[in-house]
Amino acid sequence: MPHAQVPEKGSIRYRPDIDGLRALAVVPVVLYHFGIRGFGGGFVGVDVFFVISGFLITALIHGEMRAGEFSVLRFYERRVRRIFPALFAMILAALAVGTVLLFPRDLLRLAESAAAATAFGSNFDFWQQAGYFDVAAGLKPLLHTWSLAVEEQFYLVFPALLYLLHSRSRRVLLGLVAALGVVSFAASLWAVAAHPSAAFYLAPYRTWELMLGAALALGEVPALKSRAANEAVGLGGLAAIAWAVFGFTADTRFPGANALFPCLGAAALIYAGQGEGYVVKRVLSSAPFVGVGLISYSLYLWHWPVHVFFDYAAGRGATLVETVLLIALSGALGFVSWRYVERPFRGTRIPRRTIFRLAGAAMAATLLLCGALFALHGLPQRFAPEIRKIFAEADDAEPRRSECFNRKPADVAAGRICTIGAAKAQPSFLLWGDSHADAMLPAVDAAAGRAGRSGYFVAHGRCPPILELSLTDEPTERCAKLNAEALALIKRKKLDTVILDARWAYYDQGRGFGPDGVEVRHLIDLVPSAASDPDQHAAFLRLLDRTVSTLVSMGVKVVLVAPVPEPGFDVPETLARDALHGVKTDRRLTIQQFLERNSFVLRDLRFMKQRYGVTVVRTGAAMCAGGRCELMRDGRPLYVDHHHLSVIGALALSDLFDPVFK
Repeated sequence: MPHAQVPEKGSIRYRPDIDGLRALAVVPVVLYHFGIRGFGGGFVGVDVFFVISGFLITALIHGEMRAGEFSVLRFYERRVRRIFPALFAMILAALAVGTVLLFPRDLLRLAESAAAATAFGSNFDFWQQAGYFDVAAGLKPLLHTWSLAVEEQFYLVFPALLYLLHSRSRRVLLGLVAALGVVSFAASLWAVAAHPSAAFYLAPYRTWELMLGAALALGEVPALKSRAANEAVGLGGLAAIAWAVFGFTADTRFPGANALFPCLGAAALIYAGQGEGYVVKRVLSSAPFVGVGLISYSLYLWHWPVHVFFDYAAGRGATLVETVLLIALSGALGFVSWRYVERPFRGTRIPRRTIFRLAGAAMAATLLLCGALFALHGLPQRFAPEIRKIFAEADDAEPRRSECFNRKPADVAAGRICTIGAAKAQPSFLLWGDSHADAMLPAVDAAAGRAGRSGYFVAHGRCPPILELSLTDEPTERCAKLNAEALALIKRKKLDTVILDARWAYYDQGRGFGPDGVEVRHLIDLVPSAASDPDQHAAFLRLLDRTVSTLVSMGVKVVLVAPVPEPGFDVPETLARDALHGVKTDRRLTIQQFLERNSFVLRDLRFMKQRYGVTVVRTGAAMCAGGRCELMRDGRPLYVDHHHLSVIGALALSDLFDPVFK
């Protein structure tokens, strides 16, 4: 992030407009994270910082190499002086606050991300976490350190490339930079569609943004000679950044091609800034912009933990007044960090050896603290037993998930799948679906066991048990291939019963609910001659009908599991916080709220029953029998998060499946 520094001695002079450009980058990021309306694309400020860093670091290294003054030790000494003090002050403060505030599961996640940030690998950590069962970004106080990791990985590799080729002409170096940029950009275009999390977090897909700045730093692009040209390029760059900041939203596919707007905009402002006196440069060089730019690194570091910890403690988002105060607090912490943590380490009063020793001590202390938190299991003894009982349910997920869930099509074809129910019986049924089927597995397993029946389990996250289907923003045909193998399994093993279970409303409406309400997934019918549908509801019904009719025509007994209520909030965490603070709010959904989310699905399931005689297991009706939908039994939550049942929640519904196996 914003920590590349123009050296006092080197090949380039200090440019206050670049500090001003830092302000133009960090302010939208802060306002976006705090949810200020109108800044839906404020996240692109990170991309502006990448371009700035590529420019400054390349200019510094290349200039010193040309002058015969480059030293690897001095380069990394400057990086340590610039990055480590403020970063580790923030990490240690976050761990201290987290130890007081966070429930054990969240404290352990914080410790994991702190250890990853210490090793400058947090982008890999958050990328590996990204998935169907990942927690919301608002529960990750160190999420923003992913961008620091990208830059540090750049600093490890790029200086070596420059050093190997520093004796070559600038045009050769420019060719190298251009080649790296083109390859990285092409990879980003591919990954943003095929692997969006990797495209966002991993350095190879972001390298082209740094290369834009590096290309400018090599000085092969001729400077603009007229003030009018500078004005036009500068205003164009400003407009491109503004378009992204004010025009993009969380639903915008990013980075990929859309990242061209902020990146080319930043490059244009840096390029035009080589000239003198034009309006945009004067504005960026003004005291307010430069002042914010100087503290931008510390401001970036502190604002996100402030936001996360407030929302966590309050159990809600901030009001407008609170948001203004939190932004002001972030600015104050950023200034204090810059003035009393960053600046003292910038000079040469502290010897190089001492700097490296302090850096090593900070890293070791952080890792030891993280290790201690893991050894102590997140310090659950901080809380009363009844509260521990509540938040412990967050770990009561279906125990065979890692073994049985998210199997690949090849696994199903080869028979590498789990059996459930009675151990010695011949498998005769299939439980087929997505993560809701996985959550319901204990209920089906228990009922089948009581009936002496055995069956197979095939399920994958965000893969409804619907034939010839794909989803937007998911790997094309992954679900279709898995479901085709499930159908082949039914035929091959001559199974007589198929239980279909999924988060039906997610596919029927094309949108999540609660913490994942911003997610949008549209259905893609892979049958070439498929008719068009007026809306997603009609498409869902048609695709479900096609699947059920296929199964019924095979003589299979079809069982549809109706939706469970989706509370829309993390149940163990919310109920534990309520108990901790003595809050008596009734969090249970009303039957009307349940029906509002699932009205179309319930209608479609009734239609399937009327048309094909399928069995419908009415789980939602059982959980909402009293007019409100249950969240707890015997002091234990029935959910592990905001919509997946816990094991105890699933077992509470097991009796509903007894008629299925008679």
